Amino acid sequence: MYDSEPIRHPDDISDAPDEAGPWLALLAASVVAWVAFVLLEWRLLAEGTFVWATVRSLSTLILAPLAAAALLQDTRALGVDGVEIGPLKWAYAAVALLFPPVGGLYLCHRRVLVGRDGRPLD
Repeated sequence: MYDSEPIRHPDDISDAPDEAGPWLALLAASVVAWVAFVLLEWRLLAEGTFVWATVRSLSTLILAPLAAAALLQDTRALGVDGVEIGPLKWAYAAVALLFPPVGGLYLCHRRVLVGRDGRPLD
């Protein structure tokens, strides 16, 4: 009958945008799919066929930019919490456009900055 969360005055609501999202899961999924497609293209598909072109287009034009975008969005979410990666985030994103598994290196860097529990280290 009653809502468990009390009603707050508009002045009590924080102005910080909610940047939390499924960015890490999206990054991981796009990297795994990219690796699977590249291995499929390399080992099983004949170059120049329709299926080869489709797989190559998906990995190059969809999955790699998706990994770069998820990486940048995660850095924005960290910025709201006060953790800045700096200009290195652009380097990670640029490399992710060509080689999305660089997201693993980004995750290691993120873990050093943030820690295991997800809260910024002081």
